[in-house]
Amino acid sequence: MVQITELLSRTKGRGGKKFRLKKAVKTKLYLAAGTILFIILAIIITPRLFDIGADEKPEVIKSVGTIRVDYYKDLNATHLKYAKANGIKGFKSNKEFKEQIDDLVDDDELVEIETCDYYVVDKLTHSHPYLTPDAAELLEDIGQRFQEKLAENDLKKRYYQVTSLLRTGESQRGLSRSNVNATSNSSHLYGTTFDITYARVFTKPRLQKSAEIADGPAIRLLSEAIGELRKEGRCVVVTERKERCFHITVR
Repeated sequence: MVQITELLSRTKGRGGKKFRLKKAVKTKLYLAAGTILFIILAIIITPRLFDIGADEKPEVIKSVGTIRVDYYKDLNATHLKYAKANGIKGFKSNKEFKEQIDDLVDDDELVEIETCDYYVVDKLTHSHPYLTPDAAELLEDIGQRFQEKLAENDLKKRYYQVTSLLRTGESQRGLSRSNVNATSNSSHLYGTTFDITYARVFTKPRLQKSAEIADGPAIRLLSEAIGELRKEGRCVVVTERKERCFHITVR
């Protein structure tokens, strides 16, 4: 662009005498320079509009204290694509959920999620402890992978915390008023998605303050376990900074 501008201002004829380019020629040169600049910017910017590639190394961000986790950036549209393809129809209201949940569990479309030997289920306020069977299996596989990493690194057993699961349209709208990350059309509506906090882990498989700690090395391994399953094509993930959680949807 600079070279073309200099060409327009310093072009010389024979004998070193300057001459002016015709207006039409100048216009064409400026348009050509603009086109080249646009193409260069498009090449730089366009890849960032799409999901991070499976083989791309994610950015590492600092959470709280010395905790460091991977910054996964799968877009909401990608989460919704898999949620709609693999999940349930969803509930419009909490009343509808209460009326239909038993039938969905009996038909094996949803399974109840409870605190177990891998994770602690939070006191849920805007969601219900249910997931599709595939999502429940993924949640357990994260736990198994996490425990293996802890053992390999000679670290004590830890339990991660699940902070959100299946939501209804009604509970999603209520959450949207207090959480900027909560969109009106969330993958949580389809039973395929859950959130795992990276602000803390537990030393005991129970929800009590005395067991809650910010164990940086353990949480780092949890982040790695989730990243490995993502790379294997088992899930899509976004690291939510404000809510300090991994938002995970099964594929």
